[in-house]
Amino acid sequence: MSVARPILEYLNTIEEKPKGLALTLRTFVRILEYHKSALPLMLGITALAALRSYLFLLEPLYTSEIIDRVVTPRDPAPLPGLLWMILLTGVAWAVVNFVVLYLNGILAQDVVGRMRSAYYRSLQAKSFRFFDANAVGDLTSRATTDMQFVDNFLRTWLSVLLNTLFTVAFNFWMMFSISPLLSLIAMLPMPFVFYFQAKAFMLTMPLFRKMQLTLGKIGAYVQQNILGMKNVRIFQREDEMNKGNQEISITFTRIAIRAGKIQALYMPTAPNILVLGIALVYIWGTHLLVAGTLTLGGILLFARYMTRTSMPLRDFAMFTGALVNATSAAERMFAVIDTPGDVEDGPHARDIPIERGEVEFRHVTFGYVKDRPILKDISFIAKPGEKIAILGATGTGKTSLIYLIPRFYDVDAGSILIDGIDIRDYKVSSLRRQVGLVLQDVFLFSGTIRSNIAFGKDDATLDEIRAAARAARIDDFIESLPDGYDTPVGERGITLSGGQKQRLTIARALLTDPKILILDDSLSFVDAKTEQAIQEAIDAALKGRTCFLIAQRLSTIKNADRIMVLDDGEIIEFGTHDELMAKGQVYKKIYESQFLEKGIEETSEAGSNGERA
Repeated sequence: MSVARPILEYLNTIEEKPKGLALTLRTFVRILEYHKSALPLMLGITALAALRSYLFLLEPLYTSEIIDRVVTPRDPAPLPGLLWMILLTGVAWAVVNFVVLYLNGILAQDVVGRMRSAYYRSLQAKSFRFFDANAVGDLTSRATTDMQFVDNFLRTWLSVLLNTLFTVAFNFWMMFSISPLLSLIAMLPMPFVFYFQAKAFMLTMPLFRKMQLTLGKIGAYVQQNILGMKNVRIFQREDEMNKGNQEISITFTRIAIRAGKIQALYMPTAPNILVLGIALVYIWGTHLLVAGTLTLGGILLFARYMTRTSMPLRDFAMFTGALVNATSAAERMFAVIDTPGDVEDGPHARDIPIERGEVEFRHVTFGYVKDRPILKDISFIAKPGEKIAILGATGTGKTSLIYLIPRFYDVDAGSILIDGIDIRDYKVSSLRRQVGLVLQDVFLFSGTIRSNIAFGKDDATLDEIRAAARAARIDDFIESLPDGYDTPVGERGITLSGGQKQRLTIARALLTDPKILILDDSLSFVDAKTEQAIQEAIDAALKGRTCFLIAQRLSTIKNADRIMVLDDGEIIEFGTHDELMAKGQVYKKIYESQFLEKGIEETSEAGSNGERA
């Protein structure tokens, strides 16, 4: 099955029927809400746009006067002055137009910056469940590609809208002042113009929305392929992945072509209809000229104003297309912002210091999907300063259990207490600040070793950072580097080995001095000698702290105060190493099955110095 097939099937479920005008308008109004703080700037742009449209009126007036003075012999003395006025008016219009566009750009950057900040803040508040359900590439696309559509729209929307309103209003005012009858004739095609523009808007709206969704899926697909490039090469799936990318791109192209056809059919129609109005004006204007009611300059002036009316109307047609693009993109961003967080501070949550670090699970049930629990009726108490090792096969709920302690997810039933207080009564920020976590999937940020260790504590001194590094048995390695703690680690720590990255994350967790420390198989990438050194340091650092440890190595597990064995989301054994060995059940079988492997490992590593990663 093609990797891209689920994406294509999803895209095929999206309707392309004309609908959603109310949604588009609501989204536009919501975008306008981000303009509130820039109201003075918008008022300035509005005033300048009115001046720009007024200046645009003057050149035809001066030109008409020149024509009438040349055609009908009149005093030629004002002609040089009129020519200078045309020149000065053109220069003034260009200056004002530049200022309007410049201020519009400032406005756009201010609004887009606020929208991006709101989007990013909303992501920070989302639980792990949200990120489990949404592809990183799609979320990234909403902040980049989608926001670029919004940015492009915001750079011109106010200028185009004001230019349309003021120019059309001023032009019709001038046209009525020249000839009310010709003005009424010129307005005859206008209903058809608005009809075709509205028709194009309604037909392209769902297509543009689908295009934005497709772009998001393309971003997710490309990012997935980049992250999995090593596997693609190993299994020689380059052709298959290229084919999938091509299929999604073709889907996008087809949608874009359909939208382009509609625009090509309807968008030029509106300005072309205005040509009919101009023809009618010339026909009736000729009659007025013969009758002596209107001069040649007056007819040409009227025609110029009518032609200039079509220009902003054409721009407005393009504006509606950009509006659909921008609102479709903004809808995707607002959908993320509006998604309620399922892990939030309760009304009575407060900052509570963890004094002892006792952790209690009371009949906890949890699952990622409704009615499919991963953990079932889990109950136990971890005493302050106790080290609990969690053992179980893949998929038994080990990681799910520890993720519940810092409230990355909320339980479906039951409760978790720390020092006798339900963790939902802690502020999330307060709780996580006091719970240290080292994940199996190590992640380092682009930056220096120092910045990565101090990631959880901005005000950490170099001495504190070094102490944490010594506790994680990574200080000697860091000091051996030419730049020491200021050594760049590269993207995701690419310059470091797996074991070195693991120890840096342990140092990061220890630096925050947490009351509760969770290690999710965090010693998996270090050799036995390094593991022993880290374990000794952690044992010393754990005094007064409660620790939960997921591990596969017996040397790590057997030294725990108590060992929890999980199977199918339930605790099937819980006790010390000696107690579980004496029971002779699951734990003993696991221990004995690994004993030979452990002996072989110790023998092979006996002569090995340093770390293998």
